[in-house]
Amino acid sequence: MAFQESAYSKKPGRVVKRVSKHVSPAFDVVHLAQWDKVMKAVFAVRLASVRETDVFDMHADEEKVFSERSVIISDLLMLSKGGDFSAKINISANISHHAISRLLERGASNPELIENDVLEILQQARSLRDFLSSGLNHSLTKLKDGMTYDLIVPYRDGALILRTLRINATQQSFFSSPMPVFSVRTYLDNSMLSDRQHARMEGFRLSRDPLISNEDCQRTLAWLQKNAEETDPRRRLMVE
Repeated sequence: MAFQESAYSKKPGRVVKRVSKHVSPAFDVVHLAQWDKVMKAVFAVRLASVRETDVFDMHADEEKVFSERSVIISDLLMLSKGGDFSAKINISANISHHAISRLLERGASNPELIENDVLEILQQARSLRDFLSSGLNHSLTKLKDGMTYDLIVPYRDGALILRTLRINATQQSFFSSPMPVFSVRTYLDNSMLSDRQHARMEGFRLSRDPLISNEDCQRTLAWLQKNAEETDPRRRLMVE
């Protein structure tokens, strides 16, 4: 309501302050995304450390696979365009406590940098998921919807293992049902990677431009299509 009432303001700085009061403490800082005659939008990002994250497979049933500690990234977007107003909260990625431990143990991060590194990793995982989904509807292009896939993504001198899962942080969730995410499961250093895994990662490049070209989109989707491998959500990784 605060955003809708402020959408006609010519001073976006005041809008940011007003909206911030209404979304705190869930979101600490609200940022200005765009403010012109075409569209007005503000957004906020939250990292939440959750002691118990329930993990589900990609099927519609509600059978929990396991629970774990994790860090979740969630996004708030408020938008005004053509007289229409919308507000969405989206959870698109998480990283397990196990993966964070492996980043530290295998030299990909250190205690001073781990918070920034986790944010960077989750933003990358979120970007990859956004290529494959629209709003809250999960879709893996030509890959089978409702299936669980593992992906291997280059990171530093090694690679991150991502898995398509649904999660529900029971005590802090904004949603009544589990959300589909790209879940970072572990980090493998270079000595642990096979030739086949290196081949799966070839050609990876994730554009940082705010406006993604159709060429970039098609290239990333093709890379994901080649990289993803179907797996059992209950299967633990062979190398952790």
